[in-house]
Amino acid sequence: MPTPRNASVTPVTSATRNTHAPKGTALAAAACAALALIACQVEDKKSAEPDVTTLNQAYNRLHSHVLVRHIRVPTEANLDLAAYSKNVMLIDPEWKAVHPASRVGLTGISFNGLLQDVKPILDFTPLTDGEKAHPLAWTPVLEHLLKWNFEKASALANAYAAVTGERWGDTTDLAQPFQEFGSLYIHSKGNVKEVWVELEFKPWLNSFLDGVLDQDRDGYPDAVARLDPRIFTAEMAAEISGEYTHKVLSEGQVIDWARNLASRWYPSYNTDLLPLKSGSAWPYEETPDATKKEMSGVWVANPLFILQGHPFADTLFNAFEVEGMGGAKTEFQKRKEGKPVARGLDKGLSSRLEAIITKVDKEKKAYGAGDWKKWTTRLAPFHEDLKKFASQEPEAVLGLMAPGKFLVFRREVEYLQAPDWTTPGAPASPVPTIAAFKDYLAAQGIDFLFVPIPTKLDIYPENIAPKTDTLPGHIAQPLGRKLIRELAEARVETLDLLEPFLKIKAASESGKRSLYQRQDTHWTTVGLEAAAQLVAERIKRYSWYDTLYRDKKDYKLKDTTFDNLGDIQARLPDAKKAEVAPESLLGRQVVDNSGTLYEDVDSASVLVLGDSYTGVFQTVGCRHAGVTAHLAKELGGPVDLIMGWGGGPEAPGKLKKRGDAYLHPKRLVVWMMSSRDLFVYPGGWSAK
Repeated sequence: MPTPRNASVTPVTSATRNTHAPKGTALAAAACAALALIACQVEDKKSAEPDVTTLNQAYNRLHSHVLVRHIRVPTEANLDLAAYSKNVMLIDPEWKAVHPASRVGLTGISFNGLLQDVKPILDFTPLTDGEKAHPLAWTPVLEHLLKWNFEKASALANAYAAVTGERWGDTTDLAQPFQEFGSLYIHSKGNVKEVWVELEFKPWLNSFLDGVLDQDRDGYPDAVARLDPRIFTAEMAAEISGEYTHKVLSEGQVIDWARNLASRWYPSYNTDLLPLKSGSAWPYEETPDATKKEMSGVWVANPLFILQGHPFADTLFNAFEVEGMGGAKTEFQKRKEGKPVARGLDKGLSSRLEAIITKVDKEKKAYGAGDWKKWTTRLAPFHEDLKKFASQEPEAVLGLMAPGKFLVFRREVEYLQAPDWTTPGAPASPVPTIAAFKDYLAAQGIDFLFVPIPTKLDIYPENIAPKTDTLPGHIAQPLGRKLIRELAEARVETLDLLEPFLKIKAASESGKRSLYQRQDTHWTTVGLEAAAQLVAERIKRYSWYDTLYRDKKDYKLKDTTFDNLGDIQARLPDAKKAEVAPESLLGRQVVDNSGTLYEDVDSASVLVLGDSYTGVFQTVGCRHAGVTAHLAKELGGPVDLIMGWGGGPEAPGKLKKRGDAYLHPKRLVVWMMSSRDLFVYPGGWSAK
């Protein structure tokens, strides 16, 4: 293996960044003036140094599997630029056959006056070298402005919808926009700030363009234009020129940003954060050979985080290196060795499994005359409503809007219509994989509890389909019941959340205690706290509970609120994004008697494996208020959490990579994951 190298540029220290003379200097006025002139010259020269650079020089935006970015100054704007700018992860490279009615030239590009002074290349604009070196990424800027002031930014979002909605007379049923904004630039013209934007056309539109060049030779023809200041106002320019572009983040804040990015991208790109290996350069030994070859000998010695995604057929990687960070063990790498505990499986499993089978059989008899197919057939009117709802947008559009701006992830609609695993051509059953993982733990004397989490359409199907009064037992996906029965037959114990969640919904007055967010796929604090209480009740019945949690901690709750656009808003068509304002959410943080916010503990004897449902409110959003925090509160002591945004099915693999020693203190593994991924997981279950 080639000697690993840190591909970073020379670190910029706080001393070299500070070009202003210190206060109270005793220098003479002439010397002061000379130093100030030198400082200005240094500042001007340095201002042309980009804050974000691409380290793998062979990177190809159309064909690469890996993008490595170095962030010199970790502001939110620079991190967003590193993630969103010209990233192969974000756009389907498949060629599209389109047929515009006419050719597209520079003179015809205005989009109802939004674009002014259209130029073929950046050098034809008044931007200085320093301004050109510090672009912003359009998509996160627009999202930032919508969060800042939804009312004021809505006009901009609506105007941008005309850009992504323009098809130049083409009638192809294609969900992708023909052109989008890429980079955004701020030009200071005296006291006035002009906003210039890069308009990028998709590669498959190239043969229909006149006078539109590919100035950076990345395969995407582009032009540059000034935005109408009546739409992108001076107030907006001032907002994004403030803390967003200038506040330098700490390492912990950067990692929080990375978690939020993985969470936000997951629904579309199946992204997750890879565990880092202390002292090892990336790519690691297990990295696909094609990715290693593509890196052409470039090794990243100190990645702060690595994003893995499966947006299309192949696995893609984004590696991010932040100057001055990641040299020591990061938050992703810290591990505390736990002490081995006495092992031995809890007794009574057989009777609990028999109870599950008996209960499900009663449901099947009551709602399907004892037959799964008959039960599913009774849902035919409901399924027709689902098809009608989903057809409002092309299949490639993953975000759907129901009345009352109730947002829905398309895969959750598909989950409600998923076929039985025994159907020819249907995805593989998850039961063998889950059962094999249970056996792996049982061989080490570790108990196992599987907790499928209902989707919000399991609980609120009436929001998208009027014929829900035909659902027997209010159950929208009968195969979920079949699943827990088959797991019981495979000697896997499940904790059923569907029935108690439906009871909470029925007892709630006019939905005031909603279990799920309106604009997101995930639960609210009501849902996650209910789940934590139910899991805790089950854990307290294990024979070892009183011993392991004999020295109970007294936790308290601290209410907090935060605003969230949700993980579905970005999947909506651009014309509908501006209709969705940030949702105000309540979080109930867990704190100890000293006021310290709860943190999961690696050495805890109860381990929760989970997907994004275990991450929301805990590692993103308000934080310290997720299902594991509330589970710890109910148990009277901390628990451990291994979660991945890339889906619950990946969780056992994450655990096994930590080695058998990691399991020494464990008595129980609770695997919590969305019911959706049991039926329509993009990666499939056959290889898990």
